[in-house]
Amino acid sequence: ALKDVLDHGAKYVSDFPDDVVWNHENAVLLPHLGASTAEAEDEAAAMAAETIRDYLEHGTIRNSVNFPTTELPERHERIIRITVVNKNIPGMLSKITECLGRAGLNIAQQLNQSRGDVAYNVIDLDPSAHDDDSKHVRLTDLQKEMTMLEGVLS
Repeated sequence: ALKDVLDHGAKYVSDFPDDVVWNHENAVLLPHLGASTAEAEDEAAAMAAETIRDYLEHGTIRNSVNFPTTELPERHERIIRITVVNKNIPGMLSKITECLGRAGLNIAQQLNQSRGDVAYNVIDLDPSAHDDDSKHVRLTDLQKEMTMLEGVLS
């Protein structure tokens, strides 16, 4: 039922993804925190909000039960940070970096962490290689190509 609703344009945000939503274009998947208890409800809510903010703004993951802990240092304002979630299988990093290379993008820094069957990548791209306007990269096109790679989940 959820897939049918998503297929018809509904949007879905979840920290409990299942196989139906892992790759769906209308689903946004967040790390699950697993931190709420009756005794610590206020503290857990504040921690959850800060953790989600750090994830959305910086790609940082802390206190997740389904994603590995991941943190990169602050980035220069010109740097573009992307994240890629993929199956934790051999060869995935090369597929991802080859896709970026074909787009002519330079990786300023990269972090890959895994937890069980899932790997999480935070990649900082340096767009200054295109300062001469000889080649523009549309990030939406790059996202489409990268998400279509076999083994990429999100």
